[in-house]
Amino acid sequence: MILAAKELMHKGHEVVIGCRANSIIQSRAQEAGLPVAKLNIYTDFSLVGLLQLKKIVKKHQVDLIIACQNKDVRVAGVMSKLTKGPVILSRQGVQLLSKSIKYKWSFLPFCDGIITNTVTIKSEYDSYGWWGNDFVKVIHNGMPAINDKAVPFDWQLLIPSITSQSKIILSTGRLAAQKGFQYLIDAAKDLTESDKDIHFVIAGKGKLEHTLKKQIAFLQLEERVHLIGFHSNIAALLKAADVFVLPSLYEGMPNSLMEALANGVPAVSTNVNGVSELMIDGEHGYIIPSADVDALGVSIKKLLDADNRKEMGKNASLHVASKFSVAKMVAELEAHLTSRLSQKIK
Repeated sequence: MILAAKELMHKGHEVVIGCRANSIIQSRAQEAGLPVAKLNIYTDFSLVGLLQLKKIVKKHQVDLIIACQNKDVRVAGVMSKLTKGPVILSRQGVQLLSKSIKYKWSFLPFCDGIITNTVTIKSEYDSYGWWGNDFVKVIHNGMPAINDKAVPFDWQLLIPSITSQSKIILSTGRLAAQKGFQYLIDAAKDLTESDKDIHFVIAGKGKLEHTLKKQIAFLQLEERVHLIGFHSNIAALLKAADVFVLPSLYEGMPNSLMEALANGVPAVSTNVNGVSELMIDGEHGYIIPSADVDALGVSIKKLLDADNRKEMGKNASLHVASKFSVAKMVAELEAHLTSRLSQKIK
């Protein structure tokens, strides 16, 4: 959303990021040169948030609000109805609604449309029968251009046992149960026993770190599976990896997988929301069921052994560049927002 807002501002639109003071999104917005307005919406009935939002709308003459959580939609929707104010759209990178009557009556009346980044979510929502075909709009995430001059990370700085002959299996993300790293570590057991040159590297931090370390120790994989913590320069890690793995149990449109493919790293990914739209099974790597240790192991080995592995990575990079560019995302978003505003004027 920060990337989209920045690009819309460059195209001449006035954009304001409403968020909590001292939040991560505030710092990222300020780094991007975007104006920020203090906004505290903690509940579905936040009077303070409603009044703050009303003030922001008046000050900046806001025509349209994109809300990222259900409670934001409700507060913004009530404010808009009371003031005959802006168009309210819900941006959903993951599925936030189910086919429950509570959402039909507590969400739909306050929302003028939904923007999502996967066809999967649109298909699920449209099946509820609550709206017409154009209520949910799919706009895929955009991937910034890749820096081909990025220097590959030197693994020996962190892991001396890795050599130039080592095969690096990389995964990135929060260390949380959702990400499925526990299954990847189980799959690593057989793979590292049959191939002494394989190393698994997981970059990220999270609440599951201690649990994963215990699992690695129990399986005696301390020399082959490495938790390296948070790294800001993921591109450098990708440049030094042979295969990327996304073992998640659920996702929206997985940006980590998109970034890996964009950098020319073929991947093994579970078939979670958005993955089949992002990569082609057999051409850019392999798509497998979630929570399937055997499928993970077989597919990683198959990809490592593939003679055309580098070609698969190159094809993946070209695919992402043509289908998921920032320019394409912003053009579609601008057209959609303009359309929504013109519908309201009519």
